[in-house]
Amino acid sequence: MKNVRVFLSQVSASLSIVLVIALASPVLAAEPSSDASDAERAASPIETLRVASCQFPVGSDIASNGEWIRRYMRQAKEADAHLLHTSEASLSGYAGVDFRDFQDFDWTTLREETRKIRNLSKELGLWIVLGSAHYLDAETKPTNCLYLINPQGEIVDRYDKSMCTGRDQDSYTAGNRLVTRTINGVKVGLAICYDGCWPQIYAAYHQQGVTVMLHSFHNARSGGPNCLDDLVIRQVPTRCSDYRMWAVANNSSAPYSHWASFVARPDSTITGQLEQNKPGMLVHEFPDGLSEGGWYHNFQPMLPRDDERFTNGTPSSHPRQLDPTCEP
Repeated sequence: MKNVRVFLSQVSASLSIVLVIALASPVLAAEPSSDASDAERAASPIETLRVASCQFPVGSDIASNGEWIRRYMRQAKEADAHLLHTSEASLSGYAGVDFRDFQDFDWTTLREETRKIRNLSKELGLWIVLGSAHYLDAETKPTNCLYLINPQGEIVDRYDKSMCTGRDQDSYTAGNRLVTRTINGVKVGLAICYDGCWPQIYAAYHQQGVTVMLHSFHNARSGGPNCLDDLVIRQVPTRCSDYRMWAVANNSSAPYSHWASFVARPDSTITGQLEQNKPGMLVHEFPDGLSEGGWYHNFQPMLPRDDERFTNGTPSSHPRQLDPTCEP
C-alpha cells in the first residue's frame, strides 16, 4: 500500500497491536496559488490534522474499555496525532450486544473512567472522540453518543446517534442534531454506525462544509459473517464519492468483527485499513489527496430536503440532552 507504514508494538506477552500510519498527500485546493510569492507561501502554511483511529475488543467491562482507550491515547500522542477517534460505545459497551440493557448499569464507573480519559487528554494535549452512553435520568433512556473532548480535557460538544435501529430504540433515546468542529483548519463531522445507511446525513454534513467524517461503528461480537461484512466497506466509500468527502470509519475488534477500521476517499477507494478481529490503531493525515489514478465522480452532490428529519427514533426534550456540553 503506497505511503503506508505498518508497525507492531507489544502490549503484553500474548497480544500485539497493529499500528498503521498513512502519510497522505494534501488536497491541491488547500495549497497556496501557484502565482503566490514566497512570502505569501511562508505566511500561509497548510494546516494538517493527524487523526488516530483505534479498534479494540469493546466489552461490558467499563474499566477495561477505559484502559484500552488510554493506552491508545498515549500511542496516538507518540505518533504525533492531534486527535484519537474511538468506536461506537467504546467506553460504555454497546447495549443489546456487549450487555443486555441499562438496568443496573454502573454509571458511577462510567463517569470515573470518563474523568480519567479527560485528565489524560489534558495531560497529552490531545483531542478525543469518545464513544459512550449519555445519562439522562432514571426514567429516560440514555443516548448513544460521541463526546468531543478538547486538548484541555473539556467536553466541548456531544453527538447523539440520530438514526437508531429498531434494536437501538429498545435501549437508547435518539438524537436530532449534527455536530461539526474545525480542528487545525479541517472541518470534521461526527456520525455513528446506522447513520451511514441514510444518505441525508452525509448530504447535510457536506452542505455544512465538512470534508472529513469521523464515523464510529460497532459491527462486532457477532456469531459470524453476514451482510455487514460487505455493507460498510462499500457504503462508506460510496457516501464519500457521492458527497466529495473523506471518512475515517472505525469498529470494535471483538470477534466476530465484520470488518476492520479504514479510511475512505472521495474517489471511492480505501486507503489504510487495520486487520479484522485484532486490536490496532490507524493514523491518517488530512487534508488528503485521492488515490493514484483516482478522480472525483460527483460534481453536483444532492442536497437534503428543506423538511428533512435527521432522526430515526424519538428524541427527548430532556435538559441533559439539550445541553451538548453537560457532564456525563
